[in-house]
Amino acid sequence: MTTPYYGDVFPRGRLQLGENEEAAELEADGDEEFLLQALEAHTPPDPSKQLPAGTLGTVPRVSPRVTAALAAIDRRFGPRAGQAVLSRLSEVQGYFSDKHKDKADEVRDRVLQSIKQTGATLIIAHSLGSVVVYDMFRRGQIPASVNHLITCGSPLAWLPLHRKLRLETPATLQLPTHVAWLNVFDPNDPVTAGLGLAALAPEVTDEAVDNQDAPHSAELYLEQRPVALTVHAHITRQLPAS
Repeated sequence: MTTPYYGDVFPRGRLQLGENEEAAELEADGDEEFLLQALEAHTPPDPSKQLPAGTLGTVPRVSPRVTAALAAIDRRFGPRAGQAVLSRLSEVQGYFSDKHKDKADEVRDRVLQSIKQTGATLIIAHSLGSVVVYDMFRRGQIPASVNHLITCGSPLAWLPLHRKLRLETPATLQLPTHVAWLNVFDPNDPVTAGLGLAALAPEVTDEAVDNQDAPHSAELYLEQRPVALTVHAHITRQLPAS
């Protein structure tokens, strides 16, 4: 088993949303519009609601519409949830940005080399990782030996991401027919917008879980029973008959 690491590939951002919180910088040419579309698809702002004082900590260098969208997410999922969502969206924006195309290529290469070196037949992808792996499936870059995917805390349900992945509207998420897909999500995870993927991916199996006070935690997702049972069953099938 291996865990590809690509956290050092993209440059650290400069968009400060509060103390010790960091997200990728907004670039020119449509970055803020993408963020707005995604944030407002996630949780449509309520014009009747006023921005609570202190909701976002340090005032971010973004437009009032982005600030309002973040506040709406905070009201729905709790304090600082908007920051978490914006940070993940900034990662996605960086991954799909033409400016960072070479870095996205490096991310995919690291994932591919890890799969080849370990001979992995099951992939577990968390958060942005689920977007990267799904993109690689669509590009035909995942070896045919991989026959199982587990996504955790995935933002793939968001319509603006579908446009980035060049999916048709209404979008249907599809993997090769030989790949079984389990999607695990916490309804209180702001990065998933509280949504599973079954409505968009006919072959996916959704499992709702409870990660308690850390709904987007990769570690807690991995500890969940549906993940453990699926991994155990997969490994058991791979073992040679005695």
